[in-house]
Amino acid sequence: MSNVKKLLQEIKENSGKNKFLLWGMGLVGALLLILPGSCQKDSREPPITNLPQQKDYHQQLQRELEGILSRIEGAGPVKVMLTLEDDAEIVYASNEETSRRTTSEEDSQGGVRHQQEYDSRGQLVVVQSGNEQEPVAVKKIKPRVRGVLVVAPGADNPLIRERLTQAVQGVLDVPAYKITVQKGQ
Repeated sequence: MSNVKKLLQEIKENSGKNKFLLWGMGLVGALLLILPGSCQKDSREPPITNLPQQKDYHQQLQRELEGILSRIEGAGPVKVMLTLEDDAEIVYASNEETSRRTTSEEDSQGGVRHQQEYDSRGQLVVVQSGNEQEPVAVKKIKPRVRGVLVVAPGADNPLIRERLTQAVQGVLDVPAYKITVQKGQ
């Protein structure tokens, strides 16, 4: 406790010498409050997505399908080509507000008029990250498969062709008319 009193006594005695130090520290503190963005590292991380990009998703799907179809007995080494509908779709969060108002009027002659009014408003939800605003993504919808071509050495056998078609149907949920199986090397 006596050390603290000695320190305070020294500060009082040397107040003239310490004024410049106090003013300097105050100026630095004020600058840090005014310019917080320029003194901090940009710690913003890119949005985390566990879903692969469009091209990666397409290639990964083809590789996995080739691997599993090649394991069908009699098919041989299989090559697969997929076509996708479009790009992935991102669904963003929004604040929705809807209201409904019903009015019924009756005139003096017994006629009745019903009127309904609907009002809907939506606003995109955004988050502030640094100096930028980014929309909040709720989900990412993968693109749908438009068609599948399967090339396999064993596809000349109708039973193998049917097994390959059924396997693709089961895995990708694609109707049979969108799947072509051909004999090849």
